[in-house]
Amino acid sequence: MTFDDAGTIQRVNRAAERMFGYRAEEIIGSSVRVLLPEQCEQGDLHDMCTTDISAFISAGVRELVARRKDGSTFPIDLNVSQMRIHGTCVFSGLMRDISTRTAMEAEKQRYITDLARSNQELDDFAYIASHDLKEPLRGVANNAMFLKEDYERALDEKGVKRLDRMVFLCQRMERLVDDLLYFSRLG
Repeated sequence: MTFDDAGTIQRVNRAAERMFGYRAEEIIGSSVRVLLPEQCEQGDLHDMCTTDISAFISAGVRELVARRKDGSTFPIDLNVSQMRIHGTCVFSGLMRDISTRTAMEAEKQRYITDLARSNQELDDFAYIASHDLKEPLRGVANNAMFLKEDYERALDEKGVKRLDRMVFLCQRMERLVDDLLYFSRLG
């Protein structure tokens, strides 16, 4: 669409008619505030909604919220450029409905949030499982050491070696559990 330096809409093409739900004759002569009311009220488009539009043009493409005739809102990319037609300064607003892109970005963010939550739950589970697996291993290893200390004289060499082997295997399993916990936290 084109508009003058006061933000009054001069021309609207068919794509803009479809995008906003207005027929050209309904919107021509209206202020761009009709299509972008929130930004004008909040001051985001102060430069465009007043006579100083040069600062707005120099900012390039902006992502804004637009309003259709039915009152529904949708995100757009807006790029404003200045032209001279027969010596008169006219501004062209190129708008693109980015509803699909915005919805996809929101969905992507939901997936990232869900993944972060899931990773945290997995990390918590790995820590708890590690602790719960290590406790019985320590108990078995400690009992094997106590048996060896208390009954070493009553056991033959083969029995002492078996107790030593139990302690070694429990310690090895504890290291494996620690390694699994470390691996789970890598990423």
